Amino acid sequence: MSHHYSGDYHNAIVKAGETSAAARWEQQRAMISRFKKGGNILDIGCSSGGFLSTLNAANWRLHGIEIAPETAEKARLATGAEVFTGEATEAPFLPDSFDVITCFDVLEHVYDPRQFLSKVQEWLRPGGIYYVMLPNIDSWESHMFGSYWYGLELPRHLFHFSPKSLGYVMNSLGFCELSLLTPRTCYVERSVNYLGAGIASKFGFEPTSQAQAKERSIAWRAIRKVVRLSFIFPFSQVASWAGAGGSMEAVFAKSTETRSVGGAV
Repeated sequence: MSHHYSGDYHNAIVKAGETSAAARWEQQRAMISRFKKGGNILDIGCSSGGFLSTLNAANWRLHGIEIAPETAEKARLATGAEVFTGEATEAPFLPDSFDVITCFDVLEHVYDPRQFLSKVQEWLRPGGIYYVMLPNIDSWESHMFGSYWYGLELPRHLFHFSPKSLGYVMNSLGFCELSLLTPRTCYVERSVNYLGAGIASKFGFEPTSQAQAKERSIAWRAIRKVVRLSFIFPFSQVASWAGAGGSMEAVFAKSTETRSVGGAV
């Protein structure tokens, strides 16, 4: 799976979205602070440590998992975190090690989600929280665009979840849901582009030359802005309010009565 990603893949994800990296990390930090004020935290897929760097080192002991060696080293140097390099399920953390585990844009990429989530369950202390972000396969835009939905992102996304299916598997592992939001994303605009390119190719239209593209760039930017403001933004916002936005942002707590079991459950 690692060959599908550059060492800077998390920044690419942010650039594709609608908020800056710093704003996104601050939103994530604020969400965690609703439930935990400090302790041991593990960021799975920590990239170069951008999110971990927003946490107060006096309150948090930082840990990460990163599959790309060079990027993992950047995270260590930037944050002082203990970062394991490799697949998450191979990390040597002991049971009941963490108060918080975060997993942003990762779960959809793993080969065995249940094994992965069982590791999360094993590593969390009773009462610890798992904070996850991933695409919502049951979103309005997924149903609208079908195979052209940007959130599918083949071949990198191996599994897809809805709020219902994610809640089911987490409940089966002894978690309870504390919060579930479906924020708007860049997926609608990207899906429109995919759909337009697909329709054009079916009718034999070729991409314009660089010279033509440059001449039309101002006009096209204006058209895209109108489309974004008149359709894409309102559609995405209403979908989010209705619980059918393009992504999911969920927080689950490990039951205080749940024992860490390790391996698949």
